[in-house]
Amino acid sequence: MLDAIARSSAAGFALPLALTTSALLLLSSLSLQTLALYTRQRSHQALAIAQTRDAERSVAMRFQQHAAGVHACLLALHSSEWDGSEHCPGANPAVLQSGRVADRDWQLLQWQPHGEMAGTLQLRWSDGRQSRLDLELLP
Repeated sequence: MLDAIARSSAAGFALPLALTTSALLLLSSLSLQTLALYTRQRSHQALAIAQTRDAERSVAMRFQQHAAGVHACLLALHSSEWDGSEHCPGANPAVLQSGRVADRDWQLLQWQPHGEMAGTLQLRWSDGRQSRLDLELLP
């Protein structure tokens, strides 16, 4: 009789233990999945930031390349003064006002010179974002 009582109490113990263990495993796997999704989201965000920074550097380099020669005199002027400027005969400001880097188009919002060898470049990207770059011009 005592043996039957011991067996019936042991039989009732296995099911709650199995359910508790299953619930803990399920919660653990959900936590790991959430952590993996968060890590993936952060890596995509870091990649997007790195791509934007790379595109900004590319625009800065191309802007400086196009600003050489007959266009160099434009860099001493605010971009609002470029069109029809008598200060720079033969210069075509359109070369400095828009372009394409990789798969992204950009448009110049403003060039603000700071002395002879520096300035601030403000851009609008094709996706609507804006960038502000402080440039130190090459001699």
